[in-house]
Amino acid sequence: MPLDPLGRHGKPLAAVLIAVVLSLFIAAFIGGSMELEYTGRAFTFLGLILYVIVGAFVVFPLAAEGEQSLAPTRIAKWTISLWLWPLLGLLALRRRS
Repeated sequence: MPLDPLGRHGKPLAAVLIAVVLSLFIAAFIGGSMELEYTGRAFTFLGLILYVIVGAFVVFPLAAEGEQSLAPTRIAKWTISLWLWPLLGLLALRRRS
């Protein structure tokens, strides 16, 4: 048994990190395409990045157990999940109750 508690989650952790990096580019595109002053675009980008990072912390425990692949489709699924995490959180709460 490895001493690292995240050792068994190597592939899901790598997938979520890759999804966060891809989301950085998506957030930059969205923030840069806003018709605002520089400060407004920068705050939009910052808000989107914070949203994605919170999403990574919410989605990872919900989906990491079933993931054991680093296929491009799985990474795309993680990336989409990071942007739709409020819906996934609500679905998880609904299943528990």
